[in-house]
Amino acid sequence: MLGLTTPYAVAGEPTPEQALLEDMRKDGYVGIRNAITAFEEQQHIKVKLPCLPFQATTALGKASPDTLTLEWFDTVNHAHIRVTIGSRSSVSHAVAVTLKNGVKAFYREDPPHHTLSFISDGLTYDIYTSESVVSNQWEMVEFANSFN
Repeated sequence: MLGLTTPYAVAGEPTPEQALLEDMRKDGYVGIRNAITAFEEQQHIKVKLPCLPFQATTALGKASPDTLTLEWFDTVNHAHIRVTIGSRSSVSHAVAVTLKNGVKAFYREDPPHHTLSFISDGLTYDIYTSESVVSNQWEMVEFANSFN
């Protein structure tokens, strides 16, 4: 006889993912596809998305008239990526780097986080990662190169 077990949360104790989802939904986050669709329809433009370097357990987004915030989490390995896409420019105290398509980008390291900003097709992309995802400038540039 084969016995199967199903993991479950103890009553009254939400899992880390459930707690994260609840908090972010209170802040206006929705499913990532819904947020992307809303932003693209408002802006009449298609956004570029990255190839993630990890398997996300949670993916949420929040669209406003001029900004799209996308967040991917791996709650098991404590990995996090946030990408903010909008029509504004936000660069300060950063090192200039060039992406493979010739786009000038700006990298900043604030341990344990890394950020990189670039402009593509009139939109500003601000990438924020935890150190468990990206550990140096080269890795951040490679991640930015994955947007298509």
